[in-house]
Amino acid sequence: MQRTLRKSDKNSKILNKLIVNGFYSGYIRPEKLELQRAYFPNNYRLIGTLNENGYYDLKLDFKSPIAAKLAFGSGILTSVIMLIKGFLLFPIIYFILPFSIIYIRFKIKEKKEINYLKDRIFDFERS
Repeated sequence: MQRTLRKSDKNSKILNKLIVNGFYSGYIRPEKLELQRAYFPNNYRLIGTLNENGYYDLKLDFKSPIAAKLAFGSGILTSVIMLIKGFLLFPIIYFILPFSIIYIRFKIKEKKEINYLKDRIFDFERS
């Protein structure tokens, strides 16, 4: 299920209030929005791209994808070296298992961050 947020003047004002009040940092453009929650440590950012129905499709992304790519690359390199040397169990234990754990945690974090954003928007709508 794709998480969406309606593009409207009311939601734009609420998102601007969230940025001004310090809950998030980022920008809102007519075609795209990018928000980072203001807490430490924060390695994620919310990205919304406008679709043809007038909704922002929300997704979560790593804030610094280079670090994730380096970790991924070093895991692949280590796994290939161990496969060549004959340690067949090493790649499963040290690459596939941690990668699947990171992926599951990322998906859970994505739902949590989008729900947090929507809760903040509803709080500002009520006030």
